[in-house]
Amino acid sequence: MALPAPVLDLCDHFLVLAERELPAGLLTGLYLHGGVVFGEWAPQESDVDFLATLAHRPEPAEVEALRGVHAQMAAYSSTRFDGPHVLAADLACDPRTLPPVPEMISTRKLEIIASPSRMITWHELAQAGITVAGPELSTLQIWTDKQALHDYTVDNLDTYWRRNAEGLTRATPADLPADERERDYLLSHCILASVRLHHLLVTGEMTAKSRAGRWALTHYDERWHRVLAEGLHLRDASGTSATPTRPTCSETSGTS
Repeated sequence: MALPAPVLDLCDHFLVLAERELPAGLLTGLYLHGGVVFGEWAPQESDVDFLATLAHRPEPAEVEALRGVHAQMAAYSSTRFDGPHVLAADLACDPRTLPPVPEMISTRKLEIIASPSRMITWHELAQAGITVAGPELSTLQIWTDKQALHDYTVDNLDTYWRRNAEGLTRATPADLPADERERDYLLSHCILASVRLHHLLVTGEMTAKSRAGRWALTHYDERWHRVLAEGLHLRDASGTSATPTRPTCSETSGTS
């Protein structure tokens, strides 16, 4: 599929920086997951969710080189370019068993972490991932487990997203971001990202946020239609397309 121009530009810029700043041969592949692989891109909202493969576990000096590359990426564009740096062989393993690896996270910093959200990453790559550079994903072995994905999603909704929902019910107008665009993002994201996870539990399929919202309009009781319609309206107003400083409620533990 053709990538939206801003996504392609970010990927190209990353590859140029990697070739110039990283040791030769360290980066072996670049792959995309998240909403863009399901044909949805919102310029004012969407991140670029990537997974990069490395030839070996990076040494401390190589981690610093990766950190420098991502610092330059953050200076180049306000669009977040987030994801882990793993071995291609890691994709064949349950991501919960992996050691901490360098990952660019929502705070726009490269950290050495073990992230439970890689359960989503692995399954999105297996279902619809896009190869930007390196061996085609279809030639790589990618671990998947439908029951493990289901259990992770249930737990994610019952912990991270439940806390977000309860926090919003207690929020006063003064608690919401003063900037209207940030406030709209917060509301549309929290509505549609949680619905996206429920869609996965019901259908067994991953999809994009707006598509999940439209699905919910045909499956949820009418009393939820107003909030669903508002979430879709706000996301569409940000420039969501079917072709190719964030608020507190984020996708760090959810899906992209």
